[in-house]
Amino acid sequence: MGTVERPCRTQPCQAQALVMAFGNGFVSAVLGSPLHRLLSGSTDVVRYTGHRSGRSFSTPTQYARCGDDLIILVARPETKSWWRNFRHAGELEVLVQGEWLAMTGRAVVGADEPETIAPLLDAYLARFPKATRALEGDTDASRAGHAVVVWCRPR
Repeated sequence: MGTVERPCRTQPCQAQALVMAFGNGFVSAVLGSPLHRLLSGSTDVVRYTGHRSGRSFSTPTQYARCGDDLIILVARPETKSWWRNFRHAGELEVLVQGEWLAMTGRAVVGADEPETIAPLLDAYLARFPKATRALEGDTDASRAGHAVVVWCRPR
């Protein structure tokens, strides 16, 4: 009996990774241009320095405002690594509506901090109610327990 090939489940396949890299670059370019108004209402670019590599990284994300704070829901956090740079609060810059904001980001993992993530997740889902579909669980508490957000606060 031969080996059964299965599609990627947790890590993007090479073709998906190439499409994502192109898409991320395109979105970042638009957000950094005078055309940023096309996406600026919900999409930003997060720029940070990797803890282990010391290299600078940029990635577009979808954000919700909560006062002066920004909340970024990490969809499928098991497939992404960027947010792990903020397991402990760290500096980052966020390009929002054509302006770079100096912020401090901290990853809030619902399984570890259910009381902290609940109001952050509520604020995000109030802005993007369809994002509920991307969360595991069938109750608010179970969704919060599986969620990861990066909470960005002004420096």
